[in-house]
Amino acid sequence: MSQHDEQRRKLLGRLNRRLAYTAPLLALVAGGGVLQASAGDDAAMADVTSPSDASLMLASNHTEGAAEAQGEAEGEAQGEAEGEAEGGDSAAVARPEGYSPAYSETGDNPQQMLARGEALYYDTSLSSNGLACANCHGSNGQDMGYNSTFEQPFPHRVAMGAHQFGMSAVHADEMVQICMVVPMAAEPLEWGGEALTSLAAYVVEVQKRVAGEPHDL
Repeated sequence: MSQHDEQRRKLLGRLNRRLAYTAPLLALVAGGGVLQASAGDDAAMADVTSPSDASLMLASNHTEGAAEAQGEAEGEAQGEAEGEAEGGDSAAVARPEGYSPAYSETGDNPQQMLARGEALYYDTSLSSNGLACANCHGSNGQDMGYNSTFEQPFPHRVAMGAHQFGMSAVHADEMVQICMVVPMAAEPLEWGGEALTSLAAYVVEVQKRVAGEPHDL
């Protein structure tokens, strides 16, 4: 290998490590075949003068970036799986001792309460990540994202409650709290507060709708 080829190989290797998708746009100057990069690399790039060198470099960067992205995705998926296996603190989402809900889990809740619950169902300000209940569970009566167990009256089994908090069955207000803490990445709502009470009452009616039963929505 000639000295020039060796120098070029080392240069390309160094640039492959430094240039990624967050680097400034790379461009070939028409006719001259000169590759331009970010400030600080100009002197080193002087020896890279052919389009074939540029193509090699861009292909290498693409491969490296794709591998990094795949690794990050696999890491996130593994982390989520481990989080489910480890579980969470059920005290954050389970009814506290002595708590008595201000809504009825069999229905017949006031229409004003249901209207407030419906408004909160679409309220993204409840979360820390821009989600609302409707993002996961549908809107305008187009219910989605519920397991078959949701067709059973409350309390019933909820997958997130079982997998992440060890709860064999949950009430409607506990389901709301689970959704607040996990997918919506927020703090639990105040137990007995208007927001939790209204949302839970609304979820009771959604459960009836999903089950094909008469409801007040």
